[in-house]
Amino acid sequence: MKTPSFRDDISGRYASIRSRAGLTKKAFAESLGIHPVVSGDIELGKREPSRDVLVRLARAYGVDLTWLLTGETPEDDSDFSVSVSFIRQEAAAGRGVEISEAAEIQRLPVPRSLIGSRRSDRVRAVEVRGDSMTGIGLGDGDIVLFAPGEEGGDGVFVVSINTRLLVKRVHFDPAGTAVHLISENPSYPVRILTGPDLEDFRVEGRVIAWMHRA
Repeated sequence: MKTPSFRDDISGRYASIRSRAGLTKKAFAESLGIHPVVSGDIELGKREPSRDVLVRLARAYGVDLTWLLTGETPEDDSDFSVSVSFIRQEAAAGRGVEISEAAEIQRLPVPRSLIGSRRSDRVRAVEVRGDSMTGIGLGDGDIVLFAPGEEGGDGVFVVSINTRLLVKRVHFDPAGTAVHLISENPSYPVRILTGPDLEDFRVEGRVIAWMHRA
């Protein structure tokens, strides 16, 4: 996966969080409860994030505030690679794969740059099957990295419906009455969950990066 470059300051790191979350500037601002102009000014370096914004970033996106403010990362992992939990369970970029309660969990080394400021024990990995997300460069057999507990705003997520695991772009209706599961492939229609269907829907974690299989 090609990772965009950002300035090595607070504004650049702030922008990198939004980029990894796969959110528009407006959606990112809304997830933090601030005006898009304010969020844009932070990205441009015109102002620094307030204390409230810092707290929301930490809660919604698992951001290490020391990293955000100083650029320094925790010292509990290697400078170049970290090991994350790899769930030997496929997630469908298509119509869904059955969840196995007995799925094996292994350790998978990944570049530290892919998980940003997150601690490695707060990131999971799963293999993707299907072609419904090829529009963002996510293909069959790729390894998705996702952060359990990160659910703020719209974006690309690993989700489960009943016993099926999927990777989809998710749009949450502001009224809280519907969830739109969007594929990045025109061959797959948007799936809208409402009413009782929402009871079986669960966000497993936000997709933060992925790696292509050789």
